[in-house]
Amino acid sequence: MRPQRLVALVLFGVLLTAPFTAATEVPLTEDLDPPVVEWFHGEGGEETLQRLEDDASEGRIRLLHWRLNADTEGSDFPNDDARLRADTLGIGLGPAMAVNGEVLPDLDQSTVDAAVDAAMHRKVVAFDGAVGVVEAEGETAVLIRGTVTPLENLSEHVIVLVTLTEDSAVDRHGRTATHLVRDMRPEVAFARDVGNSSEVLWTMTPDHLEAAGVDLSGHGLGYHLSVIVVEHGVVLQAHTHVLPSSTTEMDRSTALTVLPLAGVVLVVLALVLRGELKTDEALPAIGAVPWDGESKVRVLVQAGTAACTVTGIEAEPPWKVSGRSMHREVQPGEAEVVEVRPSRGGEAPLRLRLSIEVEGEGGWVQTLDVERSA
Repeated sequence: MRPQRLVALVLFGVLLTAPFTAATEVPLTEDLDPPVVEWFHGEGGEETLQRLEDDASEGRIRLLHWRLNADTEGSDFPNDDARLRADTLGIGLGPAMAVNGEVLPDLDQSTVDAAVDAAMHRKVVAFDGAVGVVEAEGETAVLIRGTVTPLENLSEHVIVLVTLTEDSAVDRHGRTATHLVRDMRPEVAFARDVGNSSEVLWTMTPDHLEAAGVDLSGHGLGYHLSVIVVEHGVVLQAHTHVLPSSTTEMDRSTALTVLPLAGVVLVVLALVLRGELKTDEALPAIGAVPWDGESKVRVLVQAGTAACTVTGIEAEPPWKVSGRSMHREVQPGEAEVVEVRPSRGGEAPLRLRLSIEVEGEGGWVQTLDVERSA
């Protein structure tokens, strides 16, 4: 029996015998956010930050507070994602601001107001699905499941940033931050062709949330999750959701009624497998655009906080790919597309093996199952 099937069957048995605590899912909203204003914290700028917090409370902007200098302050606020986002936008030190991914030249109120007034979102992707909090075996995760459908042809550089913010965060020294970005996950594995829908299951795993200082013991109360579509760092559209704030203790029969069994299996399987990987912020996110079975496969590599190099791609039999050796460097926070042309596999499932070197972390081989487009 294949190891993956054995794991799935074991999990299936666990699901039938284990109690559940499941958060009520909420549908992904179709409403676009107001302009996304990103604040990169630094010494000074308190008056500007206060105005932004006021604007956010009035719904004029969606504020993302990045604690860029948390480590130098002795704070336990997370800053790895802040550095990654700052590097993408070319920001070295705070305080600094960006409106819809466009960095402002100064923090003057007139500059900020003009940028916010001029900012616009255009809807390039349709999301259909739900966001929720799932708890199993004492482990809690945030998940988004559903479909992603481009409304126009998109470049491979269009990615989705899933960001989790805490409404009112407090560090170990009692310092506060509103709308603090606790966690950010880049998602790249979805179709870029207009009308081509992709099924997605995006998760923030228990170990990842714990490392980011996220406490969901209140089952999501006090947190917001944003789905932000960006291209080269510039925000194209954004949608923000309040995490579900109520849970219900269920027996297994009730849980299987509320959460479809297939969905629960997928969630728990994803949690187990991703938890085993212990993915660090330095490691890249890797995905493949759904493939039509004939043209080249487009593999997307989004570097983490460390630069990485793709040194080779192979296909598992019966498939073969040409040009298996390569040297494609990806700088921190950047995304690159690697194309390969599979052959000789017919209708067999396509699985690729990417050889990757990560600066300061060493090398490993990443297995990637390529989804067929409809």
